[in-house]
Amino acid sequence: MERRNFLLGLFALTAGSAAVAIAGKAEAAPVASAATLPAAAPDIARGTALPDGTPIEKAQYYRGRPYRGRRRPRRQRQVCRVARNRFGRPVRVCRTVWY
Repeated sequence: MERRNFLLGLFALTAGSAAVAIAGKAEAAPVASAATLPAAAPDIARGTALPDGTPIEKAQYYRGRPYRGRRRPRRQRQVCRVARNRFGRPVRVCRTVWY
Protein backbone atom coordinates (compact mmCIF):
# COMPACT_ATOMS: atom_id res chain seq x y z
CA MET A 1 0.00 0.00 0.00
CA GLU A 2 1.30 3.44 -0.81
CA ARG A 3 1.88 5.90 1.96
CA ARG A 4 -0.05 8.73 0.26
CA ASN A 5 -3.18 6.65 -0.23
CA PHE A 6 -3.02 5.47 3.36
CA LEU A 7 -2.69 9.01 4.72
CA LEU A 8 -5.45 10.28 2.43
CA GLY A 9 -7.81 7.56 3.65
CA LEU A 10 -6.87 8.25 7.26
CA PHE A 11 -7.61 11.97 6.92
CA ALA A 12 -10.88 11.24 5.12
CA LEU A 13 -11.94 8.88 7.90
CA THR A 14 -11.19 11.46 10.61
CA ALA A 15 -12.95 14.26 8.71
CA GLY A 16 -15.99 12.04 8.11
CA SER A 17 -16.29 11.05 11.74
CA ALA A 18 -15.97 14.71 12.81
CA ALA A 19 -18.72 15.71 10.37
CA VAL A 20 -21.01 12.97 11.68
CA ALA A 21 -20.35 14.05 15.28
CA ILE A 22 -21.22 17.67 14.47
CA ALA A 23 -24.30 16.73 12.42
CA GLY A 24 -25.60 14.52 15.23
CA LYS A 25 -25.91 17.53 17.55
CA ALA A 26 -28.11 19.57 15.20
CA GLU A 27 -31.81 19.87 15.93
CA ALA A 28 -34.55 20.73 13.47
CA ALA A 29 -36.78 23.74 14.04
CA PRO A 30 -40.51 23.04 14.43
CA VAL A 31 -42.56 23.63 11.30
CA ALA A 32 -45.57 25.92 11.62
CA SER A 33 -48.70 24.58 9.96
CA ALA A 34 -51.58 26.62 8.58
CA ALA A 35 -53.68 25.80 11.67
CA THR A 36 -51.14 27.37 14.06
CA LEU A 37 -50.84 30.65 12.10
CA PRO A 38 -52.71 33.68 13.41
CA ALA A 39 -56.10 34.35 11.83
CA ALA A 40 -55.07 37.94 11.03
CA ALA A 41 -52.52 36.79 8.44
CA PRO A 42 -54.38 35.20 5.50
CA ASP A 43 -51.44 35.99 3.16
CA ILE A 44 -49.20 33.65 5.12
CA ALA A 45 -51.76 30.84 4.95
CA ARG A 46 -52.08 31.29 1.17
CA GLY A 47 -48.30 31.22 0.76
CA THR A 48 -47.94 34.74 -0.64
CA ALA A 49 -46.07 36.13 2.39
CA LEU A 50 -43.42 34.99 4.83
CA PRO A 51 -44.21 34.57 8.55
CA ASP A 52 -42.72 38.01 9.28
CA GLY A 53 -45.13 39.61 6.77
CA THR A 54 -42.66 40.12 3.92
CA PRO A 55 -44.35 39.46 0.56
CA ILE A 56 -42.89 36.70 -1.61
CA GLU A 57 -41.74 37.86 -5.05
CA LYS A 58 -42.52 35.66 -8.02
CA ALA A 59 -39.56 34.51 -10.09
CA GLN A 60 -39.46 35.71 -13.66
CA TYR A 61 -37.79 33.76 -16.41
CA TYR A 62 -37.63 33.66 -20.18
CA ARG A 63 -39.23 30.59 -21.74
CA GLY A 64 -37.92 30.99 -25.26
CA ARG A 65 -34.56 30.54 -26.84
CA PRO A 66 -31.97 33.05 -25.64
CA TYR A 67 -31.09 35.80 -28.10
CA ARG A 68 -27.70 35.22 -29.69
CA GLY A 69 -27.78 37.82 -32.41
CA ARG A 70 -27.98 37.09 -36.11
CA ARG A 71 -27.18 33.48 -36.83
CA ARG A 72 -24.99 32.91 -39.85
CA PRO A 73 -24.93 29.53 -41.55
CA ARG A 74 -21.99 27.31 -40.77
CA ARG A 75 -19.98 26.54 -43.85
CA GLN A 76 -17.46 23.83 -44.41
CA ARG A 77 -14.57 23.33 -46.75
CA GLN A 78 -12.07 20.62 -47.42
CA VAL A 79 -8.40 21.16 -46.62
CA CYS A 80 -5.88 18.82 -48.21
CA ARG A 81 -2.15 18.37 -47.80
CA VAL A 82 0.45 15.95 -49.05
CA ALA A 83 2.02 13.69 -46.45
CA ARG A 84 4.31 10.74 -46.67
CA ASN A 85 3.19 7.24 -45.70
CA ARG A 86 5.38 4.74 -43.91
CA PHE A 87 6.99 3.67 -47.17
CA GLY A 88 8.00 7.26 -48.03
CA ARG A 89 5.49 7.69 -50.82
CA PRO A 90 3.46 10.92 -51.04
CA VAL A 91 -0.17 10.54 -50.03
CA ARG A 92 -2.96 13.12 -50.19
CA VAL A 93 -4.61 13.62 -46.77
CA CYS A 94 -7.84 15.65 -46.64
CA ARG A 95 -10.04 16.82 -43.76
CA THR A 96 -13.18 18.92 -43.43
CA VAL A 97 -13.01 22.20 -41.49
CA TRP A 98 -15.86 24.49 -40.43
CA TYR A 99 -15.59 28.26 -40.73
